[in-house]
Formats: sequence, structure tokens, C-alpha cells
Amino acid sequence: MLTSRLLIVIPLVAELISGQSHRDLIPDISSPQQVIWKDINHVIFVKDADVFEFDIIEKTLENIGKRKPNEFLGLNENGNIVLCGIEHFMINSMEEFSTVFTIDGKELKFFPTIRPIYLKGDIIIAMTAMDFLEQHYYEISISSGELKEIEKPLVNVKKMLYIEEDIYGNVYLNYDTRKLFLYSIRILKHRLDLISQL
Repeated sequence: MLTSRLLIVIPLVAELISGQSHRDLIPDISSPQQVIWKDINHVIFVKDADVFEFDIIEKTLENIGKRKPNEFLGLNENGNIVLCGIEHFMINSMEEFSTVFTIDGKELKFFPTIRPIYLKGDIIIAMTAMDFLEQHYYEISISSGELKEIEKPLVNVKKMLYIEEDIYGNVYLNYDTRKLFLYSIRILKHRLDLISQL
């Protein structure tokens, strides 16, 4: 019995010491239009009209909804999915608007022709919709409808868990075992501290 336990523990310890990186193919997902981290255990993929949620612990993929072609997906303050409808219009003057975002029945109208690239809570980050135009970036408050120009947002640095797409459109979950182990230790310590305070 001790031998069988050692046969399980020794490879795990060796893997932790090595800091080996892992790359797991996420089945049935290729070339997603959006990848959103819902939390550390769940990733949302938008693929055409379908919305999928991947559980990285259980390694399960579930179709959790649909979206229209002119909708962008984000998360509200509670971590629930919210859809942002996008409409563009031809304009004849500077007083008209060329973009309308619709979120939960609320219309947000803007002069620049923009498209969302990030939506979380009360904030939308948008950029110029036409690739041939000079690129500008904007932060929009959903509650007030206020639009302000910002610098180009920084690209996310690779975290301990990250999603990567290869040249063929295949999607992979990448992780480093040492970083995940250290993260788990920090979470466990935090939870034990909370329990000891009770």
C-alpha cells in the first residue's frame, strides 16, 4: 500500500520541481471569436452563434447559450453573461451618431464608428471599427454613457493559466505546474487564515 502511494506522489513531486509546462487541447473549439475568463476554473468561448463554457478542472465543455452575429459577449458585475448589440449607421453630419450599443435594453449612441473589444461590469473598451482608419481606443461607462478616449490597452501578459490558439485554429489551455502549485498554497493559506479568525 505504501508503495502504491509512493508511485503516485513521486511523479507529482518531480513534476512540481521541474516546473514543466502543460498544453491541453480543448476539444470541439477552433478559431473562437471571443475568449473570456469567467473565473480561474471556467473559460467562455464564443464560436459563431454558440457560447460554450469550459471547466478546466473537470475538462468539460458545455454549450450555455446563443448570440446573434452583431452581439458582443461580456460579463456583468456578478460574473453573469451580458450581450452587447452593435449597430453601425451611415452619417451625413458630425451631429449624428454612427454606432449604437444596446445592453439590457439601454441604448448607447456614439459619433465614432467603434466596436467593443472588452466588456466587464460597467465598462466597455472599444476601438475604431474600420481597420483602414487611424485606430483609437475608448472607455465607455455603461451607466452614464460617457465615452472617453484612452491609450491602447496593454495586451494581457501570459498568466499561470492561459489560452492559446495555433495557426490551425486549435485552442489550448496552457499552464505551469509550479505556478499552479504555489497559487494553490496561497489560496489554502488564505482560507485557513479566514477559518482561524472565526
